[in-house]
Amino acid sequence: MIGRLGSLSVLLLAAACGADDVRPSVLLVTIDTLRADAVSAWGVEVGTTPVLDGLAAKGTRFAHASSVTPITLPTHASILTGLRPADHGLTVNGVSVSELPVSTLAERLAQQGYATGAFVSSTVLDRRFGLDAGFAHYDDDLVVQGGATLPTERRGDLTVDRALDWEGWSDSPYFAWVHLFDPHAPYAAPGGRSGTDRAAYLDEVRFVDQQLGRLIGGVRAASDGPVLVVVLSDHGEGLGQHGEETHSLLLHESTMHVPWVMAWLGDNPPAGFPTSRGEVREDAVSVLDVTPTVLDVLGLPAAARVEGVSVVHAQAGRALPLETRAPWFYYGFSALVGVRKDAEKIVGAPDAEAPGWSLTRPLSDPAELRPELVADHALRQLVRSAAPAVEASPSGRSESLAALGYFGNEAPAGTQGPLADPRTRMELIEGLNRANMLLVTGDASVAAAEAESLRSRYGEIPELLYMQGRIALERGDWRTAAEHFDSARSIRPTAALHVQAASALLRGVEFGEADPADVIARLDKALGIAPHDPQAIALRALVDVVAGRPADGLTRVEASLASRPRDAALLGVKRQALLALGRAAEAREIDVIMQELWPERATGR
Repeated sequence: MIGRLGSLSVLLLAAACGADDVRPSVLLVTIDTLRADAVSAWGVEVGTTPVLDGLAAKGTRFAHASSVTPITLPTHASILTGLRPADHGLTVNGVSVSELPVSTLAERLAQQGYATGAFVSSTVLDRRFGLDAGFAHYDDDLVVQGGATLPTERRGDLTVDRALDWEGWSDSPYFAWVHLFDPHAPYAAPGGRSGTDRAAYLDEVRFVDQQLGRLIGGVRAASDGPVLVVVLSDHGEGLGQHGEETHSLLLHESTMHVPWVMAWLGDNPPAGFPTSRGEVREDAVSVLDVTPTVLDVLGLPAAARVEGVSVVHAQAGRALPLETRAPWFYYGFSALVGVRKDAEKIVGAPDAEAPGWSLTRPLSDPAELRPELVADHALRQLVRSAAPAVEASPSGRSESLAALGYFGNEAPAGTQGPLADPRTRMELIEGLNRANMLLVTGDASVAAAEAESLRSRYGEIPELLYMQGRIALERGDWRTAAEHFDSARSIRPTAALHVQAASALLRGVEFGEADPADVIARLDKALGIAPHDPQAIALRALVDVVAGRPADGLTRVEASLASRPRDAALLGVKRQALLALGRAAEAREIDVIMQELWPERATGR
């Protein structure tokens, strides 16, 4: 009977019967940017993921799980709600909504008395974006001793360390979410290869699998009661396939096919919850199904309005939505949308003059090397818009997004009419990505050559001008940087570009070669668009200090530090304001904090 029903069906049956009133805990682990074919259990690589393979061997592996969009924040919002990005509103990184339209998995389980804790490894999942809903403990403080002053990510071993320190493991039941970011570019695993190729990427995969093992071992030792472990990825990585080195812009299987495994913690299933070992599900499922499935296993109903469904039982014939607004949001190109249904998948650019509907069959052609262009097809009738009813608000640090390869966090204006199909613009997009990775990894000269080559071919594009400004600023040429940023913001006046232009001019103010009023004008425009941007606040406060108004500067940073107490830029400006006000003892207290966190960068004064 177990073999016929499958392990998840038996789990549901046991939960519905109230087996000894057991209330299992749930450990959700999301591994960012993990391609399904990088996991050994999927049969392409050998020996990359022994821990994840072990879980698959004693639980259920969904062989054909699909992401809904290849971007971290929107996909995690979809995992935790069961809604597609167009319905929950978080369609790209760096934006926020006032409230998600349905309760998250954490909220649902907290209402049932579960202890809840989350531990994330990237700034794109900061609590300001709304995924902390329902979590009594949400660890998004990425600052580590001796690390970057403005970190964009936290290495997996450090996140696991934080997670294992959580007191909630001894509470029963609990719901814990641990997010590991390591396979995301740039690839530089401890003890592994650095670079942009598959070999360096797989070293990151091996490292993150080791951390998954540490996490599971620690949780097993600390937990009292049965634990359901759910491990999956938010999206994959292009690795050069179809012209995409990383992710977010295309909807190919390289970035949309993700691993998903569910298993019970320990060597044997808990009493009352029998399971077959090594079940492989061949039906097409979506990350949208995670929350409904977990709730179903626990005997709880899913929200009525969600897109995802419980996949305890296989449900053939479903139309799984695929969407990415990143091409439109970051470059002004058409969004891509599509549908996966059983063995077929269709993708097109609906706002392009020629939408280019491409039909592929991922089961027989997983690399999608044999696309079929179709003028009409039944799947086209199932495709929906990727646009939300209301545009989300820009939030967070624009420079942090840029370091991760995302250009700004504000929707473009004036993009009406036929737009370019991003699949025909990959040379430009990947050139910008290469320049960004070169800049982030410290090779500004080669990044400059790459950007100049792109400009000679494509002209003055805001994203390219922005990149050239960042490169010039890194090389110490504030005048050229300010010119590039001002040119970019004349085309696309975003908060990020106003801030960057102000940052460049501020270098000139320090040398007495630029007018502080010009800096203030740009920062005030930025704060008018994104009033909580910490970089804009820190720079505006610094101008106050330099202009002889330290009390005003102190007021600005203290209000922002209330929610970001370990923000290095805000702390540094606060220290300068206190010194200017003659409050040296309080300034020394900041020195102590900064000496503890960043001993190599502390002022020592």
